[in-house]
Amino acid sequence: MDDEEFEESMRKVNLIGGIIKDMSSKNEAKSKVGMLRAEELLGNGEKVWDESSLKTVHNGTKINRKAFEDLGKPKDEIPADAAGFMAHVERDAKQRSEAKKKEIKRSDYLKSMGNCEYRKGNYEKALIYYNQAIDVRKDSCVLFTNRALAKINLGLMDEVGEDCDRALRLNERSLNAVLYKAEALWWLGDIQTAKELLKTALKTHPDQTKRIQDYQNKLSNSR
Repeated sequence: MDDEEFEESMRKVNLIGGIIKDMSSKNEAKSKVGMLRAEELLGNGEKVWDESSLKTVHNGTKINRKAFEDLGKPKDEIPADAAGFMAHVERDAKQRSEAKKKEIKRSDYLKSMGNCEYRKGNYEKALIYYNQAIDVRKDSCVLFTNRALAKINLGLMDEVGEDCDRALRLNERSLNAVLYKAEALWWLGDIQTAKELLKTALKTHPDQTKRIQDYQNKLSNSR
């Protein structure tokens, strides 16, 4: 499961859970609020709600079974009562949260192995570990900048820019991403664009002026 799918699933879980909880409340006013929220969503055409999929149960509460099916649950696993449905939603949210934690733990382990190999100068092995870490988790800016640096050391300059761009989409203030992209462009012969990136970095990271200038001096002396 990638990060976008996880966030969308959690959004649905939170949305459905909140409304079902209100609708099944013993407090009449709160229950009415829940029904109004459900009707509002139905009126706005919210995708997680489907009029034809609503089912009336013994206590008069309506439950959107289609929404749970959208989360990948088989029909026979969806409880018919509000309390059971709510418990199922909460259990599903917990399972997804635990799965995400495992992804992060596995990714962090692979990243640490990659860092270890990088420090030894084993850039090929480091790249393999970073690739594996990114396969597990695609929402880490650091993983993409680490992989970009490994590629620089392997001379894979034409692949560096994409990793840096992905890192910047995750964290637009990543200085490493800017520096590594500038270095790759420099070696690819696009020195003007590289200089422009470094010039912009000086404006956006005034506290890192010395580092940026040292980086540019290193590039200038390398050709």
